[in-house]
Order: sequence, then structure tokens, then C-alpha cells
Amino acid sequence: MSEAGPVPLASLADRRLEPLARFDFAPRLGWIALNDTEFHLSAQHLPLALRLVGGLPRLGAVLDPSLLAKPQVGGEGRWLAPYLPIALRTFPFVLAGRPSERPIDEILVLPGTRRIGTRGQPICLDPATGTLAPEMQAIRNTLHMLRKGGERLTRALDLLGIAGILAPLGRPGGEATPFLTIDPERFAALDPGAVAALAHESFLPLDLATAILFSRRALAPGCAALQPASGAAETQTGAPRADPLDFMFANLETLNFALDPSDLFEADPAEVDWHDLAPPPLPAMRHVEGFAP
Repeated sequence: MSEAGPVPLASLADRRLEPLARFDFAPRLGWIALNDTEFHLSAQHLPLALRLVGGLPRLGAVLDPSLLAKPQVGGEGRWLAPYLPIALRTFPFVLAGRPSERPIDEILVLPGTRRIGTRGQPICLDPATGTLAPEMQAIRNTLHMLRKGGERLTRALDLLGIAGILAPLGRPGGEATPFLTIDPERFAALDPGAVAALAHESFLPLDLATAILFSRRALAPGCAALQPASGAAETQTGAPRADPLDFMFANLETLNFALDPSDLFEADPAEVDWHDLAPPPLPAMRHVEGFAP
């Protein structure tokens, strides 16, 4: 495999998929994206953190050994944690940027893998049509699930950013990392209106914030959310200043603006004196020029 960058899986269609037995590659990744079905389990064993991917916040698990309280990969590349995240199970495969009529063209292969070789299950059944073998097709389906779940998490993370409770994750020496975390002080200071707005569409934003804070116990001692520099704008330091209207405008597409087709007055016509609702009579026009008596 080339170390230059991802390669199309179609260029390896004649190779075979070997079992994933070693995880020496995991520390080099530094961070992996998580699905919305697994962040609770992952928080039990790995620190959760956000990373901007394509300008959008993405939830993931930190694998950088310098940020972990204990190593997750042991001797002979054995994975030590009780839970193995989906992105590690599907490594080295990722989805390409656009869909394709040929399934094999939807997948790229990251460099530095030992999983593709001459033994194991076939990758492709028909190179002409790009039909994948059953095991590779299952990996493709899982990658699509991971993408869709990540998009749902991103929508919830956007609201946490609006609330002003995200902060850079710092190393023990205070140096910033590429990751974002929840600032516990700002989260605790949210006013009731902001908390209610976070849960307007679902409880996922609050669920995520809680899981990220819980997972801090898996961080190395001294790793913490970095506080803004003194003199920074107050609007960037205090989550209590988050306006609940911000959340409403962030979710305009979820609001129902349909007009109510019901009658303004719901009453029995026999019980209503419609004379009270009649317009007043026209004024006498005999003294107005142009009008006959």
C-alpha cells in the first residue's frame, strides 16, 4: 500500500480482505469518528471530543496516546478496551466524497494497512459491475451508517456551539489540541431558557454534552478545557448569554408555519346576533357634490 494517501478500492479489486487482527495503527490515527449508536459505550473507555471536518463539528474518540489515561493498544497490537468503535472495525476503508453506481467506486482505502493481501475473503465479485463480496458489502453498509449517524450528531453539536459551551481541549501543559470539548463551568452556568432551547428538538444535545463530560475520566491527568484569554469578549466567555432565540432560529426548518384553516368563530349561527357584527350604514350623500338625493 502507498503511504501517499487514500487509493480507490477499485484498484485493489483483485486482492483479498484479511482478518483485522492488529490495531497498531490506532494510536497513529489520533482520533476516530463515532456513530450516534455508540457514543455512550465509547464514553465508558475513551475520551470523547469534537473535531472540525469540512468546517462542521464531528464527534469522535481520542486515540492520541499522549492524551489518554491508559494505553488502549497492548502488546502485539491487541486492542485492550472492552468496546471496539465502528471506525476501527472498518479500517482502512472510508467513503469517497460522492456516491457511484458501482459500489466499489464508493470506497477509498487509507494507507498503511495490512488488511489487504492475498489471503482471506475476496473484495470484489465482479470487477466489471463493481459488485462487492458479502464481507466487503457489509463494510460498505456500515460506512454509510457511520456517515448518516455522524450527520445527526453534527446537528446536535451545532446547538452546543451556539450555546457557547465548547472549548479547546488542552494538553497537561496547557497547549491546545486540534480537538474541542465541553467546558464544564459554562455548561453548569447555562440558564434554564438555554437548557430548554437545547432540548427543543430532542435531548441529544444534552445527552452528548453529558457523555463528553463523563468521558473526561479517560483523559490523561492535566488535560482540560482551555479557558479564554483574559480580556476576551464577554459573549465568548459565558454560556448564560446564549439567547434562546438563537436556538429557535437555528431550527427554523423544524417549525410548522402552516396556517390554521379553522373558522375564526366557532358558534351555532342560531345563537349569534349577526346584526352586532354588521358594518355601519353608509353616510347620507345628498349634500355631497356628484351624488343625487
